[in-house]
Amino acid sequence: MIKMITAYTEEVDELEDGVAEILGQIDLGALGKNSVGLVTCHLDFIDSGFIDELCKQLPFDIIGMSTLASANQHGQSMYAFSLTVLTSDDVVFKTCMSASLNEGNYQEEIKAIYSDTVKKLPGPPSLILTFFPFIKEVNGAVLHKTLDEICEGIPFWGSLANNVEGNFDNCFVFHNSKIDKTGLAMILVHGPADPEFVVISLPSQNIGKNRGQITKSDGCELKEVNGIPAQKYLETLGIIIKADAPIIMPLMVYYEGSAEPVALGIYAVNDDGSLLCGGEMPTGASIAIGEITSAGILASTGEGIDRIIKSKKRSGALYLPCISRYMMLAPKQSAELALISDKMENGKLMPFMIAYAGGELCPVPDETGILRNRFHNYTFSACVF
Repeated sequence: MIKMITAYTEEVDELEDGVAEILGQIDLGALGKNSVGLVTCHLDFIDSGFIDELCKQLPFDIIGMSTLASANQHGQSMYAFSLTVLTSDDVVFKTCMSASLNEGNYQEEIKAIYSDTVKKLPGPPSLILTFFPFIKEVNGAVLHKTLDEICEGIPFWGSLANNVEGNFDNCFVFHNSKIDKTGLAMILVHGPADPEFVVISLPSQNIGKNRGQITKSDGCELKEVNGIPAQKYLETLGIIIKADAPIIMPLMVYYEGSAEPVALGIYAVNDDGSLLCGGEMPTGASIAIGEITSAGILASTGEGIDRIIKSKKRSGALYLPCISRYMMLAPKQSAELALISDKMENGKLMPFMIAYAGGELCPVPDETGILRNRFHNYTFSACVF
């Protein structure tokens, strides 16, 4: 069984005060035999040396990432530092971080660090918690596919690093005091973690009824739907997209054998009418068009929390909704944070943490109930213990 504890501060200018505030919210004497920490924070905490100072006083390892906003039952802000402690007597945690990844070495380096860390566990991992870097040359979907193949389908949950700056040039991942823009950090979990995953992108009323079939693709590149170029297919639905214009419209992908669709963004329009998308677009899968609205975002969040409440799990909940949800709720960007906190009864129901994701990594069950690792955009994602 896993127990969860959270701590929070916005004090970044006075390091000693901020560290003391974090430590004051954790009863170190009440920790189990094995513990580990997940951190999400504003860039200022990385630049200030706060993480190094905190790690000197923590009796366990941490992994973390920079993010747009963080929250737990102690507070919520864009300028926050949130620590989530997972502790247990019968579950073992081992942390690691890859060397700096690039287009030429990412497969080799991820395999090396994963293989080395697995050897330190008393048995095979049952779960992986991870933070991915944002690398322009190697997108999140490619890193996701690589880790899925290396770990042979062990469920993993997490996010791509992001920040408050509105771009992905200054995002960080860290493992204890090691901080890197291009490193991939993981917690390998062995034992009866028994997580439940909840992932919801859009309410059903925000998903179009027309479905097309992918007839030609290459990885994340959608080439043809129903035998015609992807861009032309969208035009038959009355949707005009241009190469130089922002595209805020998810494609709902119904992977073969999946019980629910996965929301993926369109990143770019190519000269041949194909579309570069946020995740794998396999031939034979069907797609529908989604619509993002403020009401739809909050409706999906509410539905996700309701599922969690019905699950009866009460040890703790980890939430990583997509960064786009925060932005598209403007001018009430904090509405999703507030809704989650309210439904969690500000921690009385169970401890929780929230951070915004630059891409959501969350398993979904296929039609037989077997979990399949998937990469998502625009999505509310949760891992509950």
